[in-house]
Amino acid sequence: MKFRVLLLSLLLFTLSYAQPIAGEAQKLEFQKDKIIYTGNVKLVRGESVLKADKVIVFLNEKGKPTKIVAVGQVRFSEPKRKARADYAEYDLSKEVIILRGSARVEEEKNILEAEEIVYDRKNQTLEAKGGSKRVRTIYIEEEKNEKIGSDKGDSP
Repeated sequence: MKFRVLLLSLLLFTLSYAQPIAGEAQKLEFQKDKIIYTGNVKLVRGESVLKADKVIVFLNEKGKPTKIVAVGQVRFSEPKRKARADYAEYDLSKEVIILRGSARVEEEKNILEAEEIVYDRKNQTLEAKGGSKRVRTIYIEEEKNEKIGSDKGDSP
């Protein structure tokens, strides 16, 4: 499939423990099984940035993240990719990413828009649902740098 899955990089901070996550918010709550950032949230890992009104990081018994949920004006960006939605969820154990509500993913010049986008990283499957609107894609093929009609010895 030549059309690259646009969500491949929308990993909402795939947790490789090599890079720290820096977080900012108006309010932070620690609970037994979750961390809740509220108000103008910004999480940064390397060159990846997640912004939202609220972000909840669900933790297992050992305190390791199992799921990340972002709500309200969700924005994700990294150097060549951007995504936005009203709601985003990343289940780290299942490796499933869900974007809902005016979901849009851009990878360079390619765009995918839908009411809901579900990307299963393990199985490399993507499903986009339109809801009241239709699913919209814009795919721009890469140009090849081949010279046509080269005049190397083509003279009669």
